[in-house]
Amino acid sequence: MSFNDRYNCLDEAAYACADLCETLEACAACKCVVLPTSTGGDWGDVMDVFFCLMPILFLVYATIKPNPLPTTTSLPAAALLMYLVRLMYLQSDPILATGSVILGLHEALTPLSIMAGAITLFESMEATYCLPYMMREIKALTAGHPIAEAMLIFCFAYMVEGASGFGTPAALGAPMLVSVGHPPMESVVTLLIFNTFATVWGAVGTPIWFGFGSLGLTDDEYSDISRKAAACLAVSGVILIPAVLTLLTPWSVVRANLLFIFLSLVTCVGPSVAIAFVSYEFPSLIGGIAGCLGTALLIQYKVGLAEFKGAKRRSDSGHTSGSMHKEEESPVHDNDNNDTSPDNEGVEEQEEANLEQVELGEDDNSNEMDVNEEIAQVEAALGPRKSFSEGYLSELVLRTFPIWGVVLLLILTRVEQIGIKEQLQKREPYFDIHFGTWGTFRLSSAIVFQLRDILGYPGLNWKYELFYVPFLLPFVVVSAIIIFIYRKNLATSPADIARTVTQRLRNPAIALFGALALVQLLIRSGDAAPANILGTILSDWFKEAFVVLTPLLGALGSFFSGSTTVSNLTFGDIQVIAAESIGTSKTSILALQAVGGSAGNGICLNNIIAACAVVGLNIGEGQILMKTYKFVFANTTIATIIMLVLFIRFD
Repeated sequence: MSFNDRYNCLDEAAYACADLCETLEACAACKCVVLPTSTGGDWGDVMDVFFCLMPILFLVYATIKPNPLPTTTSLPAAALLMYLVRLMYLQSDPILATGSVILGLHEALTPLSIMAGAITLFESMEATYCLPYMMREIKALTAGHPIAEAMLIFCFAYMVEGASGFGTPAALGAPMLVSVGHPPMESVVTLLIFNTFATVWGAVGTPIWFGFGSLGLTDDEYSDISRKAAACLAVSGVILIPAVLTLLTPWSVVRANLLFIFLSLVTCVGPSVAIAFVSYEFPSLIGGIAGCLGTALLIQYKVGLAEFKGAKRRSDSGHTSGSMHKEEESPVHDNDNNDTSPDNEGVEEQEEANLEQVELGEDDNSNEMDVNEEIAQVEAALGPRKSFSEGYLSELVLRTFPIWGVVLLLILTRVEQIGIKEQLQKREPYFDIHFGTWGTFRLSSAIVFQLRDILGYPGLNWKYELFYVPFLLPFVVVSAIIIFIYRKNLATSPADIARTVTQRLRNPAIALFGALALVQLLIRSGDAAPANILGTILSDWFKEAFVVLTPLLGALGSFFSGSTTVSNLTFGDIQVIAAESIGTSKTSILALQAVGGSAGNGICLNNIIAACAVVGLNIGEGQILMKTYKFVFANTTIATIIMLVLFIRFD
């Protein structure tokens, strides 16, 4: 066979050399990258690209058509379509194709268990009134200032993304903005865009260490991806966040508070970037925590925060009962009597305003009664806010334990120098059970599950590290602790929490089984993989211009899957092949892929539907998309420019 069917060379002399070569070694001596074409179908490059992209194109169509298919249908259907393409057009080994599907079904257990743990944590925070307590503190601190509210919730959502990911920040943060008086639609759009700046790391780095886990990267390469992505997101955040805030408040208000906005970003994004240089698991989590603390201090001492005279009027708007407010100033201030008790008036005013501001049509009265009852229940459970002498600090520490407890356990189990990480990942000693041609089941002393040589095909291996995957540790353990601490005052029982987790996982489980089966069919195995074929041909067509497509592919993956992790799993292999073909750093290309996947969460229909549902917003998803896509495109454009200026070089 001649290997000079397609190749990339550095100069004309190298091309002349390559024209005469007959082996890979000879072509390599010519300083050329050889791109074999024998792994595709029989109808040429164009049809290879068409058939390999057909399942992806089907997903896009199924998502954007007037009556879109749910991902519980579209993702399994796309996996089936890719399976048929592998067998009927690419003529793949049926054992490899079927084994890839089985491997994908097993791989889905990792993100599913992380989701289960994250949902358990936040349902437990609701049941123990820890989350309502945090919301009450936010309302008291911001005192109705829209920029202060938005930036504090930005940092909170950033932190939540680092702890749980999988669409939680938008679904949690949008109701928070609505509850402090912002319009529902603008709140949803704002949180969707806010979330695009943190999901590159997702829940404890899952999009990086799991999303790119099949590429055989080293820890140093994971860290390099994290650093480069952080640099891109830091620049785009500084540019775009002020623009996003104009969705909630006029530009004149944003402009008057630019110093506060930038300082708040520094307290959140700054530590995130710093952590990204040493860890690819903690940037969102640590950055979010630092941002919450730093922004709270900025608000407390009004650093860069211009007076907002419309705070009281905004709270009053929508009132039907004409409630009276005694004070217009911030409730967070030095009291004349030098009382060190945290002020309650801002909370009372804001809650009173929120009861009457959010109008949901003809059922306003009944809805308002429901909200009244809910707030009354929360206030009865929490009691009045304590003064420092009454134990305010101890209550603050206990009520925020779910957050700092998760961080503490993650640090203990992730920092290699501590020594726990290695113990949780040990694969020896172990015992084997042979399940015939299905594969060999292996269980290690650290409870690491493995299924090796699935269907007897070498290299088709699955593993699940029970105590290292962020499921039992930290989420379930922390949830159990806070439920035990507040066991006498629970809003819902542990059994109800378990039922809620099961119900919320039902549809995502079906979608993820389909998504991971599709991913494995795309990336298995070697030169015959559709991802390899696509990366080879597309990079040859577009040359260096493929860099422009890189973040758009990432955004596309998140658009149809709702997950940066799934986007990275789907397109990571294509990006690596393309990087090698055009002669640039694969970590730079993968960082762009991750940033694109993160940005794509702003246009993901799953996230839009979830966020709209929790705020009771009954509008077409297209209306939200028309507002978010501009920011998503701007984000990917800025990231591409930064990457080209700072990191990407072509051989």
